[in-house]
Amino acid sequence: MLKLTVAVLAVALAGTAGAASWKALRVDASSEAAFEQSLAAFKEKLSPVRRFVFGEALKDIWVKGTQEAEAAARQYTAADYYRQIHGLGYEQVIVFTDPSGERAKDRYRTASSRLAPRTVSAAMPSMGTRPAGGWGSTPESLAQGMQQCHCGAPNGPQGN
Repeated sequence: MLKLTVAVLAVALAGTAGAASWKALRVDASSEAAFEQSLAAFKEKLSPVRRFVFGEALKDIWVKGTQEAEAAARQYTAADYYRQIHGLGYEQVIVFTDPSGERAKDRYRTASSRLAPRTVSAAMPSMGTRPAGGWGSTPESLAQGMQQCHCGAPNGPQGN
């Protein structure tokens, strides 16, 4: 029982340590090289979905900065951008241009559906038990396979 408790605790701590590691990250925009290194750290620690949301939020910050600069008849530079994002964590970056966080939530849902591994739906019809040699290995299994897939030919439904 003690071994099971220790194993469960170890798994739980490992999960929170992984989450804590990306949550503790900050954008270092003190220089272009530091910025590139901090982005590489985010890329390594974030899940693909969070990485997508983070990247899109960084683009939004650049676009908003450019629009505000144009409205003020000035140029938005990389130095301006770095100054805005230096020291920000993941959560701060994703709500920078959208304090409600709704855009980030939408992006997260969209990316989750696109990047999540595909699973076979439980509603998908069962193809039955596969014969020992595989479908088509005997005349009986060929007929059974054709019946299971509702096709009239060994290579599937044939058009006219």
